[in-house]
Amino acid sequence: MEYLAVLLPSIGLGVLFWLIMRWILRADSRERRAQAAAEEDARTWYEGVRRREGEDAIFSSPREPDAEKPGNS
Repeated sequence: MEYLAVLLPSIGLGVLFWLIMRWILRADSRERRAQAAAEEDARTWYEGVRRREGEDAIFSSPREPDAEKPGNS
């Protein structure tokens, strides 16, 4: 019975450590799946906009102001 009293805290901590690590790894796996789904959704949205509005529709450089307009110096 003394052996059980000596080993029980270590076994309990080992089980607790295993449960916490399992929880962390499963959360990481779920986060990776959610991130991949979000990236795929963004990619689908971007491809749709490119097809609809052309290649230069998004992330193009801003147009430079016309030098002929009054007030531009």
